[in-house]
Amino acid sequence: MTQINKEIQKQDPGSALVELYVLEYTSNTFAYFFAGLDEDLNAVQFRDENGTIRTYAALPMFSDDISVQSDGSMGRPELSIGNVGNTLTNAIGGVDYEDLIGQRITKRSTLVKYLVGESGDATPPLEFPKQTYVIDRIKNRNVISITFELASPFDVAGITLPRRNIIGGSCPFRYREAAGSLSAAARCGGCNWGQKSGFAVTSASTGISSTVYMNRYDEYIVRDNIPFTTFTAGATTATAGGYYKTVSNVPRLNANGTVSNANANNYWQALSGTSTTPSDTSTAWRRVRVWSSHSSSSTYYAYSDTKRNEYVVKANNIFQALKTRVSPASSEVKEGVNWTEGDICGKKIKSCRLRFHSLPHPTVTGGVAVETDKKVTLPFGGFPNVRQKR
Repeated sequence: MTQINKEIQKQDPGSALVELYVLEYTSNTFAYFFAGLDEDLNAVQFRDENGTIRTYAALPMFSDDISVQSDGSMGRPELSIGNVGNTLTNAIGGVDYEDLIGQRITKRSTLVKYLVGESGDATPPLEFPKQTYVIDRIKNRNVISITFELASPFDVAGITLPRRNIIGGSCPFRYREAAGSLSAAARCGGCNWGQKSGFAVTSASTGISSTVYMNRYDEYIVRDNIPFTTFTAGATTATAGGYYKTVSNVPRLNANGTVSNANANNYWQALSGTSTTPSDTSTAWRRVRVWSSHSSSSTYYAYSDTKRNEYVVKANNIFQALKTRVSPASSEVKEGVNWTEGDICGKKIKSCRLRFHSLPHPTVTGGVAVETDKKVTLPFGGFPNVRQKR
């Protein structure tokens, strides 16, 4: 128990309680005042924590309901200050009272004997815990006095706690908005994945690097020049980490808006050695997509199943076609009616893990390894263990 608490427990503390107020009426500019100790309204002095002496002017004032409670609604105390002869106006340098709304006022309480020049004067000063409020509104104003209604800093309109909503399974961080390539002032949230589409990862053991792109479905998008082996059911045994392809006949969009069936490749990576046919439901396989470098002489196809729409990389940024485009100019390949950004986060913890734990393929340049680096900390902003309840 502190010395001042011991004193206040006595039947006669031997000294009167004094309440001091610090008003920050403009940024880093303060007014110091209190209700006065005797009829002549002499000023008193009290120290800050660092020993700086502050002079508190005596103003005719009254406060009520400044209390701390553990339950129920927070108190909204009122502070009335006499203003005959513009006493308060002069104390705050002529600042308009309306400009005080939103400013902080701090109440400091101590015993008279701990004021500067008294027997208990010390550094740091002896005082009760401070109470800080925000001026919420002017409740009453006349030629004699002005009454402010105060609010707790945690009870301000328009402010919610926590400032970042707790979401069970989704990450609220803006994708790539805390990337190291951005200035500190420009960063937002906690996702520090590369600001450019994709992110280069390098194997410490082999020195092989790969640029990792992923779509919103948590599928890796790899370079189209990777050697994909045609998988033939009953004849092919896949090697873990190897890349394979199959063919499907699917509806494809034509440049004129019509639809016709066409053969399209399905691209896969084996997660283990297997002879089972690749499929989205098999735990031995994962589907991958492929990208190619932009060429103004190529055709990029869109499909009825939009997941199949083709990807193109221009200046390290990856885009996915929204429509079938024949010989698109480089200036066309950007977010718009024909193209959309290809590297998009799925917002799940799996999306974060597949990115940040990824390693380059040990033998295939541009590929991604089946093995992962689980030592990397995930900057996931969601709360997977939170259960949503109504």
